[in-house]
Formats: sequence, C-alpha cells, structure tokens
Amino acid sequence: MKKTVIVLLGIILKTSGLSAQSSYIIKGSIPSNIKAVKAVMAYPPDEGFEYISDTVKVVNGEFEFKGKIRRPQLAEINLIQTKPAKEDPANNMKNVGLVYLDGDIKVIFDKDGMATYQGGGTEQKYWEKYQTKLLGDQKLLNGKPAEMSFFEKVINGFVLENPDCYVSVDLMDLFVQGAIRPNVVKPMYDALSSRMKSEPKVVAWKKRLDEALSFQSGTIKAQDFTMNDANGNPVTLSKYKGQYVLLDFWASWCVPCRAENPNVLAAYNKFKDKNFTILAVSLDEKKADWLKAIKEDKLPWLQLCDLKGGENAAAVLYKVSMVPDNFLIDPNGNIVDRGLRGEELEKRLSELLK
Repeated sequence: MKKTVIVLLGIILKTSGLSAQSSYIIKGSIPSNIKAVKAVMAYPPDEGFEYISDTVKVVNGEFEFKGKIRRPQLAEINLIQTKPAKEDPANNMKNVGLVYLDGDIKVIFDKDGMATYQGGGTEQKYWEKYQTKLLGDQKLLNGKPAEMSFFEKVINGFVLENPDCYVSVDLMDLFVQGAIRPNVVKPMYDALSSRMKSEPKVVAWKKRLDEALSFQSGTIKAQDFTMNDANGNPVTLSKYKGQYVLLDFWASWCVPCRAENPNVLAAYNKFKDKNFTILAVSLDEKKADWLKAIKEDKLPWLQLCDLKGGENAAAVLYKVSMVPDNFLIDPNGNIVDRGLRGEELEKRLSELLK
C-alpha cells in the first residue's frame, strides 16, 4: 500500500488531533463490467487541508484498506479504470463511495458504479442516518434545486438530534468556512455534547463564533474607506452615517451571491423608505462582467469595485475571505450584525426598523 498526499476537493471536512485511536477495515467488491485496476481512498488529515490518500490494487474484483486514525473520518473511495468511463452529468457519484473510517465495512459497487454499504461502526450508522434524512427531505423539494437554507435546516435538525457524534461536527464544517453566521452555528454548537465541544476543531470554531457574536453587540466601529463606483466617482462609506447601511460584499462569478441577490433586493424594497440603504462592494476583476451582473440581477443600489478581485481594498480591510458576506451598520457607524442572508436579513431589519 502506497501512501501519498493529495488535494481533494468536494468533501467539506477537516479535523485536528494527534494519537491514532480508531481502527478500520474496508473491503470492496467490483462487478466484472467495471474494469478498475486501482482503488484510491482519501480522508482528511489531523491538520491542514491536504487530504491523505491510500492506493491499493484491485485483484479479481476486490480491494481492501485498513489502518488506524485518531478518530473516525469521512473517506472518499474512487475506482481507477484502465480506460476512463464516460462522464455521466446526471450522477457525479458514479464509481465513488463515501464511508466513515470506523470498524469493518463492506463497500459493494453495482454494475452502474453505485456503491452500497454493509457493516461499519457507530459513525457509519450516523452517516447513513443523515443520508436517509437528506434524501427524504430532497424528495419534498419536488425537483427544485436545494439552496443553502435547505441544508441549514436539514443539518441543524440532525445536529440537534445527534449531538454526540463526529458526523454532526463534520457536517457543521459547511457553516464555518469564511465568516460564521451566529444564527446558524450557535444553536448547533450549543447542542453539541461536551465530548464534541472538546474536539480541537470545535474549540477553534468557538473562538470564531465568539468573534462573530461580537458583531451583533454594536460595539465594533465600521472602518471607513473610499472606492470608485461604476462611473469612476469616489464614494466614502462614512457619507452614509445617519442611516442603516448593509455593506454587501459579492461578485458576478459567485453563484451563492447571485442566488442571494433576490433576497437582498426584497429586503431593500421593503425597508428602503425606513432609513435603510445598501452599499455593495464587488470582488470582480473584469468591469464588463461586474456591470452585466448588476443589470441582470436588477440591483438598484450603489455599486463599488476597484477591480482587484480578492485583493479588493475594502474586502481586505474588513477581512472578507469568502463571498457572499455583509455587515449591517447602524446610523452611528457601528456594526450591529454580519453575514445576514435570506429571512435572517429581513428579520433583523424588522427588529431595528420598527
């Protein structure tokens, strides 16, 4: 078995810790029509972002991984074929298995490359429980795409019902990338067992959660800046003092930003006559793309951009690492909230603009 380190995108999990405590044996079987020669298993490291990968040969349609890690982790198993199979846009999980490295588990691929599982430890059972819940709730969407609010609801419910498992902690990773939204993360954090709260990565989250909560205190002053609008005219944030201002960070290339724009527009139309406005800062690099998105999304508020992408001066000043992100600023120039989306934004504005 050869061990290497690779970067694996698509799984949103990483952990930290030291000693190996969880043993696993994964035995896989592959039908004869899938001409796989190798199986690759990748899982999160204890520290950092590069995933650890084990590669084994497939012999007579079978393969096996075994080892020990500090705690159960979600691992991805991919089959490497002699000739790459044609991609199936309708199912990007083909020839891929997702299992928790916990106990003895059998991974069985069918002739279509879809995996099913037998056995496994406690965390694998929790993972299968989540998958069942997720698929059931997705059916209720009747074919509509699942938005972030959907996953927030599903994962929140799972964590509250299962506060003492690594699956809950790992699922929460989805909401701690970039700026933490306290209204989403705090209820789940509070529900976690003391065992899970002592996990190194959860301890690290707590510091960032406390920082995020501080933005709701009204004690942090909004930092002033000046940036040009689409016509090249300089605009200074402090000129809006006396109003509630949503400082909105976004970009034309950001799919979640574009999906959120209708919600922001709805809030703007509802509260624009109640001493509320929006000042947007784009992390675009190409002016044409920026202006096209403004037009397509029908955004009426003032837009600023220095065309420096992720190095946008205002984004650097406000430590914005991912978009969408926003800061709600009161008439005195103090930040009173951050990262408001969807119904959260309207609810917060309703509280402040009675």
